[in-house]
Amino acid sequence: MSELRERLREAADAAAREGRTPTAATVVARGRRRRLRLAGRTAALLVLALVAVTVATDRRSGQPIPLAPPPSTRPPASTPAPVTSSPPDVSVLPDPGEVQAPAGSPPGKVGRRMVDDVASELARCQGGDPDGPKVLVAWGKEHGRTWLILAKPPRPGEDWLCWGNGLFEADGAGGMGNEGGPTSPLRPLRASGSQNLRSGGRYWGQIIGAVTKQAARVRVQFRKGIAPIELEPIRTDDRFPVNFFTGFYPQPEEEKHLQWWVTKVIAYDQAGRKVAECQATAGPGHSC
Repeated sequence: MSELRERLREAADAAAREGRTPTAATVVARGRRRRLRLAGRTAALLVLALVAVTVATDRRSGQPIPLAPPPSTRPPASTPAPVTSSPPDVSVLPDPGEVQAPAGSPPGKVGRRMVDDVASELARCQGGDPDGPKVLVAWGKEHGRTWLILAKPPRPGEDWLCWGNGLFEADGAGGMGNEGGPTSPLRPLRASGSQNLRSGGRYWGQIIGAVTKQAARVRVQFRKGIAPIELEPIRTDDRFPVNFFTGFYPQPEEEKHLQWWVTKVIAYDQAGRKVAECQATAGPGHSC
């Protein structure tokens, strides 16, 4: 009905313009032409829409817009295991206990600390009265360093002696150790020492040890042409079965060596008779 009314309106308008009324055939023809024009317009709009969709699709296919990040081909990152730390292994020296010093002691707080350090190290040695005193047998200074010898009087029936020694710088830094114990029976001569001690523009070595009370002097021999030295034992009281000795010697001027320079230590009595001997070089035959 709406289409018919539209055709009749168009016919009336044409009659007013042309001064005559169009026939029915003319009205029908005009209606067909109008439908064709509308159909053409609709088809053109459909073509434009299809072109727009195609262009949009082409653009998107050329540069796709990702809706989500592409999956990763790398293995998933592993979470590092938590680092666990244990407290440092701290070695605590035993209480030095009572220390007797019949020969005096190094002066000042640093000197006292040296004595306590060696006494504490000596407390590790199994021997002597645990509640008894440690005795500072002797101490001295040479080549800018302080040396000390401490010992514990043995109990009846003990065939060993616990004793210790230390060698310290002026500020108290240095080293210490102990000798003896149940697995180290008493011998007439023992020797050990240090080396590569820098002083006066050259290197020095130290020898220290225990010797039978029969000995009046101790002779130390070296390799590399170093001249022998003779040492007088440090006398102890009746609480101790041995005396002690220590001394320093010059190393070859051009050498700082890891091997000990001492080769042999010999003890002589007052008459010059050999009463003890030990081999200091490492390897077979070592007995110092």
